[in-house]
Amino acid sequence: MMMRQFLSAKGRLSRGGFWLQSALLWGLFYALWEGLAIPVNGWTTWLINAPVVWVLVCLCARRLHDRHYSGWWLAVVVVPVGGALWLLWQLACRQGDAQSNRWGPNPQAQHGDFLTVQ
Repeated sequence: MMMRQFLSAKGRLSRGGFWLQSALLWGLFYALWEGLAIPVNGWTTWLINAPVVWVLVCLCARRLHDRHYSGWWLAVVVVPVGGALWLLWQLACRQGDAQSNRWGPNPQAQHGDFLTVQ
């Protein structure tokens, strides 16, 4: 289940979940890169970087969904300086949409799937 979340851009991701999963991704990337002592050349770089970039795009798209933006807003990063700053602000600093939206329910909402005794 967890691996499917890393590889899919569907759904929403809370700000805390984004920070945690991003830290896990970068830690795994660094450990893999340094642990295997991969020489920097064409095919080995793509072998490691391509999956990491895909997972990072999926994380960012799910985080944007929580902010009620489409994942296509990741393209704003091509705008020099301002695009990257706006994207960083949206992904890392802003709170998610409190209500359900077209990408799913609020990931931080409490679900009534427990027994309540009155």
